[in-house]
Amino acid sequence: MNVLLCLGRVLAVALGSCGAALGADVSSGSQNAAPKVVIPFDFESKWDQGRYGAMVGEMIWKKLSQEKRVVTTESMLEVRDLCSANGIRLGPQTPLDKVRQVVRKDFDAQVGIWGAIERVPGTEGEVYDLVLKCYDFSGDSPRAIYEKSARTNSVSEVPHRYVREMLDRLCDRQPGATPDLGPAADERWKTGPNLVTGGDFEQGDRGVPVGWEPRGGQQREPLGNLVRWLPEVGNERNHVVRLTLPRAVAEAEGVMYYSKEFPIHDGATYRFQCRWRSNGPSPKVFIKAYDEIATEYRRQRPAAGKPGDERIAPGGSMNAPSGADRREVYRSQQNLKGPNQRWNVHTQEFTPKHTRYSPKWGRVMLYGYLNEGVVEFDDVVIKEIVPAVSENLVRDKRHSQATKVTLEEMEENERRGAEVRQKLRTEREVGEKKNAAKQRPKGK
Repeated sequence: MNVLLCLGRVLAVALGSCGAALGADVSSGSQNAAPKVVIPFDFESKWDQGRYGAMVGEMIWKKLSQEKRVVTTESMLEVRDLCSANGIRLGPQTPLDKVRQVVRKDFDAQVGIWGAIERVPGTEGEVYDLVLKCYDFSGDSPRAIYEKSARTNSVSEVPHRYVREMLDRLCDRQPGATPDLGPAADERWKTGPNLVTGGDFEQGDRGVPVGWEPRGGQQREPLGNLVRWLPEVGNERNHVVRLTLPRAVAEAEGVMYYSKEFPIHDGATYRFQCRWRSNGPSPKVFIKAYDEIATEYRRQRPAAGKPGDERIAPGGSMNAPSGADRREVYRSQQNLKGPNQRWNVHTQEFTPKHTRYSPKWGRVMLYGYLNEGVVEFDDVVIKEIVPAVSENLVRDKRHSQATKVTLEEMEENERRGAEVRQKLRTEREVGEKKNAAKQRPKGK
């Protein structure tokens, strides 16, 4: 893309979308200054040739595009095109003077966000080393807005902790405050339909609330034991869902309970809200999104007389027709925080999006774990508050916009990696046995 064209689009966004009265100057805190232009760059990720780093860059761009106090490009492609044309590659070791030149001269912007995310070798699960930098270059010298180096315990920490902390600093916002998405989003929240059927738990039949699954827990047992739909204690006119966690279950797999699926739009922004109360267990909510993917497996039908007793064949899930399968392609983890023994309200936005697939259906999973006791949920609401940019986005059938690696190639690489790890593990065990045999006294 032509450099001047890209800069023109950035300025058009700044002038056409915001205006001088839209938000605060992130540097001075002035409520009357125009918002600054922020450029997010793809993160460095050497372990997979930049694939995951591009996903992090895309995720940060999406979150920036929803903020009113800053301005960014119309798409992440504009950043990538200009970087490709000018041979720009930024990493944690890039000098600030170099980054300043890119942000100020190449993009005519004020703030840059860049860094790296690397998989930690030899660890189980998704453990990463993250470097996240956000600097304001509008003054005489670079000013650090946010800079963090951390080892994550799970991949969800990146968006839900570190990126959120950075955005709070960048937008001069109290930690944990809800982003201001404008009056149109507020109006949709007030008047739009709740996508979660039976989210208030007031209607049901034979112990099962309308719009929710007839079974719960990791063992998919019928409702009435670990998962119950019942009147609220002290308020018989109101119904709730209660998860009961014995100590052994709480310290192991926990207890989960799913809503039935509902339609969603790829790239739209949704607001989730629920009430919850716990006397010990730690509550979480997972909002999972699915796309339909070709598969060789077929869903096994429930046995006669046992509605809801679905057993999924390997690779199968949900209500997929023969030859297709609904697979999870997005997950929003909602961490519920608040005092025990009282009702708390949790509200949080999320945007279902995937670089290869298009999320089309969603489900809510209520979850409790860690400590024994009970946790209750009520008034589960999901509403679309910001429509997707286009309902007819053409999805580039790759894992990300920065790689040509196919799904089959990645699965083959993962299989080969597993074989190599198993071979090394076997060789190490054989070597240890030989060493032990050599050190054992003769005759024993």
